[in-house]
Amino acid sequence: MRRVAGTAIAWASAFLGIVAILINAPSLFYMSFALIATMIACYLQSNLATRALRIERIAPKSVNVGELVTIEIVLWSERKLKRPLVTITDHLPERLSSTFIGPSLPVAPAFDLPVRTMYQFRPMKRGRFRWKNIKVTATDALGLTTRTVSYETEPTEVIVVPTPIPVALELPSSAGWGINEAMSGQASGAGIEPRGIREYVYGDSLRHIHWRSSARTGVLQVKEFQAGSQGSAAFLLQRTQGTDVGKGNVTSLDAMAGHALYLSEQLLRQGVTITFPLQETQTMVRGESERREDIALMLGTLMADVPDTIGADVIRASESMETGTTMYVMVSIDDGSLLQAIDRLRGRYPIVVLTYDATAYDPKRVSESASLMNESYRQRGAMVMQMPEVMQ
Repeated sequence: MRRVAGTAIAWASAFLGIVAILINAPSLFYMSFALIATMIACYLQSNLATRALRIERIAPKSVNVGELVTIEIVLWSERKLKRPLVTITDHLPERLSSTFIGPSLPVAPAFDLPVRTMYQFRPMKRGRFRWKNIKVTATDALGLTTRTVSYETEPTEVIVVPTPIPVALELPSSAGWGINEAMSGQASGAGIEPRGIREYVYGDSLRHIHWRSSARTGVLQVKEFQAGSQGSAAFLLQRTQGTDVGKGNVTSLDAMAGHALYLSEQLLRQGVTITFPLQETQTMVRGESERREDIALMLGTLMADVPDTIGADVIRASESMETGTTMYVMVSIDDGSLLQAIDRLRGRYPIVVLTYDATAYDPKRVSESASLMNESYRQRGAMVMQMPEVMQ
């Protein structure tokens, strides 16, 4: 509508000018000149409103898939100009698959005075995302002209971490390896050595409340203790180039990340030590909630972009693992290397192979699906579990 109004006024001024010349009518000529001057003034105002701005974007470091995220935009005017309202449009990465993008509120930037606005969106894709472009749109006081200018801000990085994807699996007891001795339930880990502090949940013993942390946070916190088993588990996700099957918001690697986070949470509650030997160079001793955050951030940045096969990853990971650690190997594409790795490690580590049907994520990969090798893995002594498809 603004463009139509501005075009109409421009044509009207031109028509009046031509008529004024033809009939020698000074009054019409003055009217034409006034309209042209008005349009020029409106254009200059909208143009100046988008110039000499300094923009800063404030975003959280990490968010969850599907979580409503608030991005704050701060503007400064670098010149002493009285500006009309401007509207900010952020240039979010397309791969972020954002939904529910709320518009930012119009603001009038002031000289040496930060003015803030914000907008919200829901990221639907796991990963690490960076962007720096932003658009500023302004109109004149009469709303006849519109001007949009692109700016580059300091790069903003947000890690979208996966949400735990529940899966009903009967985890191995690992008799003789320690995990079966880990205590389950809400009083898990009630051993001797303290392991960390976490938020109170129904069923926790009141004698384990950590009163100092509870007073500081305003939320009941309880102490965790090392389970007597000292059980440990290592997760290895297939990350070879070309093995992330599917398109859209949920690929095979996204499903693995969600399942790995869920299973890690369950094992952490049982007092089991969780490691991701190829993604983490060093695992610090932390409480359950902090360790869960570390794992979620790591899984949020995981990509299938290395040349190594899953079998090579398993062999390399075993070199830094204690004997007896249960290995959970998540695989979607059979490259022939995992069978050899299982043969080499037989008897040293309990191996659980979690296979994904590649056909469910890309029908063209049916002949490569790791699920076709389930029986071969079992014959070599591995426990095999077929993972369910995760819907978009």
